Amino acid sequence: MDRPLLLPAPLTSPADLIATLAACTGDSPETARRRFLEESRCSGVNVRRDAEAFGLVPYVWSDRLIQFYGETPAFLYETAAWNRSPLKQSIRAWIATLLQRHVPTGGRVLVYGDGLGFDSACLAALGYTVTSLEPSRRGQQFAVEVFKRNNVAVRQIAGDEEVPAEPFDAIVCLDVLEHVPAPPDTLRQFDRWLKPEGILAVAAPFFCIEPYRPTHLASNRKYSGSLSLFRKFGFRPLAGKYMWDPIAFRKGRPGRFADTLFLRLGQPLIVTGRWLWPIHSQVARWMLRPERGWLRQLEGVGAG
Repeated sequence: MDRPLLLPAPLTSPADLIATLAACTGDSPETARRRFLEESRCSGVNVRRDAEAFGLVPYVWSDRLIQFYGETPAFLYETAAWNRSPLKQSIRAWIATLLQRHVPTGGRVLVYGDGLGFDSACLAALGYTVTSLEPSRRGQQFAVEVFKRNNVAVRQIAGDEEVPAEPFDAIVCLDVLEHVPAPPDTLRQFDRWLKPEGILAVAAPFFCIEPYRPTHLASNRKYSGSLSLFRKFGFRPLAGKYMWDPIAFRKGRPGRFADTLFLRLGQPLIVTGRWLWPIHSQVARWMLRPERGWLRQLEGVGAG
């Protein structure tokens, strides 16, 4: 797959990315450079630091958590660094290939919890009709810049109540379900929003309960490795990677056995994340290691 699709602008330019972060967070360019470099070296460091300063009780849903989501700019640094990581690039490529196989060009795709808009930009560039749902005002502002720089048209909405009535061909939901207080309720809505035999692509590290992920809910850890969570709403396994990063379902009809083999082989390992979550979380952190060349470029921004 073409690199511009895997790394939509401004992910390819450290200087442009830092400038966009500064504009959307309100931080100075030097503060934005420092915070993003810290994030690239240690995923989640900004959220952890801001959550501790905010007095947030980690891993539980609360009104205080909702307030934290609305006030901290830390997620912009975390999400930007995550989208630049090799792991996220591989996830983006896998989903794009999956949709090209199962959804015709022009098909309607909802990116639920879109973050900074990079996934929507990639799918829009492939010719899909994309709706980006992102409640964060700062995230929406950043996504506007992403769509403009990549010359793509994406419809932006801020909440479930704005989802259009016409059903979608596919829903992409990455790194969202581990944050919501009731994942079954979210999946029930996906069932309503998808066409018959529509595609649902999900990545949800339910096991990842560790200090750098204080907004992941411990109450959701029981869903790690659970296919029944999805089956009860009519979603049948279609394809997936061994570590479930990501996994895809089809509404109403399962995929071929060969296409679901890796995700089924990996299921027992993912299930053990309910109990061995410290080990799983450390492995996930290791998988998030950045490219050394990218770090050197970041260190050089503003130098001299």
